[in-house]
Amino acid sequence: MVVKILKDYNELSKKAAEKAAGYIKAFPDTLVCFAAGNTPLGMFRELVKMHEQGEIDLASMWYVGLDEWMGLGIDDEGSCVKVMYDAIYRHIPKERVCMFDGLNEDADKQCREMEILIASHGGIGFALLGVGMNGHIGFNEPGTPDIEGCFTVALDDVTKSVSKKYFGKERPVTTGITIGWRTLYKAHNVVLMSSGKEKAPIIKAALDGPRTPDITASLFQNHNNITIMLDEDSASLLQR
Repeated sequence: MVVKILKDYNELSKKAAEKAAGYIKAFPDTLVCFAAGNTPLGMFRELVKMHEQGEIDLASMWYVGLDEWMGLGIDDEGSCVKVMYDAIYRHIPKERVCMFDGLNEDADKQCREMEILIASHGGIGFALLGVGMNGHIGFNEPGTPDIEGCFTVALDDVTKSVSKKYFGKERPVTTGITIGWRTLYKAHNVVLMSSGKEKAPIIKAALDGPRTPDITASLFQNHNNITIMLDEDSASLLQR
Protein backbone atom coordinates (compact mmCIF):
# COMPACT_ATOMS: atom_id res chain seq x y z
CA MET A 1 0.00 0.00 0.00
CA VAL A 2 1.46 3.33 -1.14
CA VAL A 3 0.05 6.46 0.51
CA LYS A 4 0.59 9.80 -1.21
CA ILE A 5 -0.42 13.00 0.58
CA LEU A 6 -0.92 16.01 -1.68
CA LYS A 7 -1.13 19.66 -0.69
CA ASP A 8 -4.74 20.32 -1.70
CA TYR A 9 -7.61 19.18 -3.90
CA ASN A 10 -6.14 20.66 -7.09
CA GLU A 11 -2.85 18.84 -6.65
CA LEU A 12 -4.69 15.66 -5.69
CA SER A 13 -6.77 15.85 -8.87
CA LYS A 14 -3.73 16.44 -11.09
CA LYS A 15 -1.67 13.62 -9.58
CA ALA A 16 -4.58 11.18 -9.74
CA ALA A 17 -5.14 12.14 -13.38
CA GLU A 18 -1.46 11.55 -14.12
CA LYS A 19 -1.74 8.10 -12.55
CA ALA A 20 -4.82 7.24 -14.61
CA ALA A 21 -3.28 8.68 -17.78
CA GLY A 22 -0.18 6.57 -17.29
CA TYR A 23 -2.33 3.46 -17.15
CA ILE A 24 -4.35 4.48 -20.22
CA LYS A 25 -1.16 4.95 -22.23
CA ALA A 26 0.42 1.72 -21.04
CA PHE A 27 -2.61 -0.59 -21.27
CA PRO A 28 -4.98 0.51 -24.07
CA ASP A 29 -8.13 -1.52 -24.75
CA THR A 30 -8.43 -2.71 -21.14
CA LEU A 31 -11.27 -2.19 -18.69
CA VAL A 32 -11.50 0.85 -16.40
CA CYS A 33 -13.87 1.45 -13.48
CA PHE A 34 -14.25 5.07 -12.38
CA ALA A 35 -16.23 5.97 -9.26
CA ALA A 36 -18.83 8.71 -9.54
CA GLY A 37 -19.14 11.32 -6.77
CA ASN A 38 -17.63 14.71 -6.03
CA THR A 39 -14.05 13.70 -5.24
CA PRO A 40 -13.04 12.46 -8.73
CA LEU A 41 -14.56 15.41 -10.64
CA GLY A 42 -11.32 17.41 -10.65
CA MET A 43 -9.45 14.35 -11.90
CA PHE A 44 -11.98 13.89 -14.69
CA ARG A 45 -11.50 17.51 -15.76
CA GLU A 46 -7.76 16.92 -15.99
CA LEU A 47 -8.23 13.73 -18.02
CA VAL A 48 -10.61 15.45 -20.44
CA LYS A 49 -8.07 18.24 -20.88
CA MET A 50 -5.35 15.69 -21.67
CA HIS A 51 -7.70 13.95 -24.10
CA GLU A 52 -8.56 17.17 -25.93
CA GLN A 53 -4.88 18.07 -26.18
CA GLY A 54 -4.08 14.67 -27.68
CA GLU A 55 -1.97 13.49 -24.75
CA ILE A 56 -4.22 10.46 -24.11
CA ASP A 57 -7.05 8.73 -25.95
CA LEU A 58 -9.94 8.10 -23.60
CA ALA A 59 -11.70 6.21 -26.40
CA SER A 60 -8.95 3.57 -26.35
CA MET A 61 -10.37 2.07 -23.14
CA TRP A 62 -13.52 0.24 -22.05
CA TYR A 63 -15.47 1.48 -19.02
CA VAL A 64 -17.85 0.09 -16.41
CA GLY A 65 -19.79 2.12 -13.89
CA LEU A 66 -19.16 1.33 -10.24
CA ASP A 67 -22.67 1.79 -8.86
CA GLU A 68 -26.05 3.50 -9.13
CA TRP A 69 -28.94 4.67 -6.98
CA MET A 70 -31.93 2.42 -7.70
CA GLY A 71 -34.85 4.47 -8.97
CA LEU A 72 -32.70 7.13 -10.67
CA GLY A 73 -31.71 7.47 -14.32
CA ILE A 74 -29.72 9.69 -16.64
CA ASP A 75 -32.23 12.56 -16.41
CA ASP A 76 -32.01 12.69 -12.61
CA GLU A 77 -29.60 15.20 -11.10
CA GLY A 78 -27.07 13.36 -8.97
CA SER A 79 -27.52 9.94 -10.53
CA CYS A 80 -24.19 8.22 -11.17
CA VAL A 81 -24.92 7.86 -14.87
CA LYS A 82 -25.65 11.58 -15.27
CA VAL A 83 -22.61 12.62 -13.25
CA MET A 84 -20.33 10.40 -15.31
CA TYR A 85 -21.71 11.33 -18.73
CA ASP A 86 -21.56 15.04 -17.90
CA ALA A 87 -18.03 14.76 -16.51
CA ILE A 88 -16.25 12.35 -18.85
CA TYR A 89 -18.25 9.72 -20.73
CA ARG A 90 -19.63 12.19 -23.29
CA HIS A 91 -16.11 12.14 -24.74
CA ILE A 92 -16.20 8.36 -25.21
CA PRO A 93 -18.16 6.24 -27.74
CA LYS A 94 -21.28 4.90 -26.01
CA GLU A 95 -20.52 1.32 -27.00
CA ARG A 96 -17.38 1.47 -24.81
CA VAL A 97 -19.31 2.40 -21.65
CA CYS A 98 -21.52 0.14 -19.54
CA MET A 99 -23.31 1.50 -16.48
CA PHE A 100 -26.04 0.22 -14.23
CA ASP A 101 -29.55 1.50 -15.00
CA GLY A 102 -31.30 2.51 -11.81
CA LEU A 103 -34.65 2.58 -13.62
CA ASN A 104 -34.36 -1.04 -14.75
CA GLU A 105 -36.20 -3.12 -12.16
CA ASP A 106 -34.52 -6.36 -13.24
CA ALA A 107 -31.46 -5.73 -11.06
CA ASP A 108 -30.42 -9.38 -10.96
CA LYS A 109 -30.19 -9.51 -14.76
CA GLN A 110 -28.14 -6.30 -14.78
CA CYS A 111 -25.77 -7.76 -12.21
CA ARG A 112 -25.22 -10.95 -14.18
CA GLU A 113 -24.66 -9.00 -17.42
CA MET A 114 -22.12 -6.74 -15.71
CA GLU A 115 -20.29 -9.77 -14.29
CA ILE A 116 -20.12 -11.36 -17.75
CA LEU A 117 -18.82 -8.11 -19.27
CA ILE A 118 -16.10 -7.75 -16.62
CA ALA A 119 -15.04 -11.37 -17.08
CA SER A 120 -14.92 -10.96 -20.88
CA HIS A 121 -12.23 -8.29 -20.42
CA GLY A 122 -10.21 -10.45 -18.05
CA GLY A 123 -11.33 -8.38 -15.08
CA ILE A 124 -10.95 -4.69 -14.25
CA GLY A 125 -7.57 -3.26 -15.17
CA PHE A 126 -7.72 0.12 -13.42
CA ALA A 127 -10.14 1.11 -10.64
CA LEU A 128 -10.44 4.67 -9.37
CA LEU A 129 -12.36 4.53 -6.09
CA GLY A 130 -13.60 7.02 -3.52
CA VAL A 131 -14.39 6.56 0.17
CA GLY A 132 -17.78 7.33 1.68
CA MET A 133 -18.32 8.93 5.06
CA ASN A 134 -18.99 5.47 6.49
CA GLY A 135 -16.01 3.94 4.69
CA HIS A 136 -18.00 2.42 1.87
CA ILE A 137 -16.54 1.76 -1.58
CA GLY A 138 -19.20 2.15 -4.25
CA PHE A 139 -22.29 0.88 -2.48
CA ASN A 140 -20.35 -1.75 -0.57
CA GLU A 141 -21.85 -0.53 2.69
CA PRO A 142 -20.64 -1.50 6.20
CA GLY A 143 -21.15 -5.23 6.63
CA THR A 144 -21.36 -5.91 2.89
CA PRO A 145 -21.27 -9.68 2.19
CA ASP A 146 -17.90 -11.15 1.32
CA ILE A 147 -18.87 -12.31 -2.17
CA GLU A 148 -17.69 -11.65 -5.69
CA GLY A 149 -19.81 -10.19 -8.45
CA CYS A 150 -22.46 -7.47 -8.41
CA PHE A 151 -25.53 -7.07 -6.22
CA THR A 152 -28.14 -4.72 -4.82
CA VAL A 153 -27.85 -3.49 -1.26
CA ALA A 154 -29.94 -1.61 1.28
CA LEU A 155 -28.28 1.77 1.75
CA ASP A 156 -26.77 2.64 5.10
CA ASP A 157 -28.36 5.53 7.04
CA VAL A 158 -25.17 7.59 6.64
CA THR A 159 -25.26 7.14 2.87
CA LYS A 160 -28.92 8.14 2.70
CA SER A 161 -28.23 11.18 4.89
CA VAL A 162 -25.40 12.56 2.73
CA SER A 163 -27.14 11.75 -0.57
CA LYS A 164 -28.90 15.13 -0.64
CA LYS A 165 -25.60 16.83 -1.54
CA TYR A 166 -25.76 15.06 -4.90
CA PHE A 167 -29.44 15.62 -5.59
CA GLY A 168 -29.90 19.15 -4.26
CA LYS A 169 -33.04 17.93 -2.51
CA GLU A 170 -34.42 14.99 -0.55
CA ARG A 171 -34.83 11.84 -2.66
CA PRO A 172 -36.33 8.60 -1.29
CA VAL A 173 -33.29 6.49 -2.15
CA THR A 174 -33.10 3.25 -0.17
CA THR A 175 -31.29 0.79 -2.43
CA GLY A 176 -28.12 0.79 -4.49
CA ILE A 177 -26.66 -1.51 -7.12
CA THR A 178 -22.90 -1.98 -7.16
CA ILE A 179 -19.87 -3.94 -8.24
CA GLY A 180 -18.85 -5.89 -5.16
CA TRP A 181 -15.63 -5.14 -3.32
CA ARG A 182 -14.23 -8.61 -4.01
CA THR A 183 -14.43 -7.99 -7.75
CA LEU A 184 -12.91 -4.53 -7.34
CA TYR A 185 -10.16 -6.02 -5.20
CA LYS A 186 -9.10 -8.15 -8.18
CA ALA A 187 -8.41 -5.03 -10.27
CA HIS A 188 -4.80 -4.96 -11.45
CA ASN A 189 -4.27 -1.33 -10.41
CA VAL A 190 -6.30 0.51 -7.76
CA VAL A 191 -6.26 4.20 -6.85
CA LEU A 192 -8.26 5.29 -3.82
CA MET A 193 -8.90 9.03 -3.52
CA SER A 194 -10.11 11.11 -0.59
CA SER A 195 -10.39 14.85 0.00
CA GLY A 196 -11.56 17.10 2.82
CA LYS A 197 -11.37 17.28 6.62
CA GLU A 198 -14.78 15.64 6.97
CA LYS A 199 -13.23 12.43 5.61
CA ALA A 200 -10.24 12.47 8.00
CA PRO A 201 -11.81 10.27 10.74
CA ILE A 202 -12.89 7.51 8.36
CA ILE A 203 -9.57 7.64 6.48
CA LYS A 204 -7.73 7.17 9.78
CA ALA A 205 -9.96 4.23 10.67
CA ALA A 206 -9.56 2.69 7.20
CA LEU A 207 -5.77 3.01 7.01
CA ASP A 208 -4.52 3.01 10.62
CA GLY A 209 -7.09 0.56 11.97
CA PRO A 210 -7.61 -3.16 11.33
CA ARG A 211 -9.13 -4.67 8.19
CA THR A 212 -12.84 -5.04 8.91
CA PRO A 213 -16.01 -5.48 6.83
CA ASP A 214 -17.50 -2.68 8.92
CA ILE A 215 -15.23 -0.26 6.99
CA THR A 216 -15.06 -1.50 3.42
CA ALA A 217 -12.14 0.76 2.50
CA SER A 218 -9.99 -0.96 5.14
CA LEU A 219 -10.28 -4.24 3.24
CA PHE A 220 -8.02 -2.81 0.52
CA GLN A 221 -5.07 -2.30 2.88
CA ASN A 222 -3.27 -5.40 1.62
CA HIS A 223 -4.04 -5.03 -2.09
CA ASN A 224 -0.77 -5.68 -3.91
CA ASN A 225 -1.03 -2.68 -6.27
CA ILE A 226 -2.93 0.14 -4.60
CA THR A 227 -2.12 3.83 -4.29
CA ILE A 228 -3.95 5.85 -1.65
CA MET A 229 -4.08 9.50 -2.74
CA LEU A 230 -5.17 12.05 -0.12
CA ASP A 231 -5.09 15.78 0.29
CA GLU A 232 -3.64 17.20 3.51
CA ASP A 233 -7.07 17.72 5.05
CA SER A 234 -8.17 14.14 4.49
CA ALA A 235 -4.84 12.83 5.81
CA SER A 236 -4.75 15.14 8.83
CA LEU A 237 -5.45 12.44 11.45
CA LEU A 238 -3.20 9.72 10.05
CA GLN A 239 -0.17 8.44 11.89
CA ARG A 240 2.73 9.74 9.78
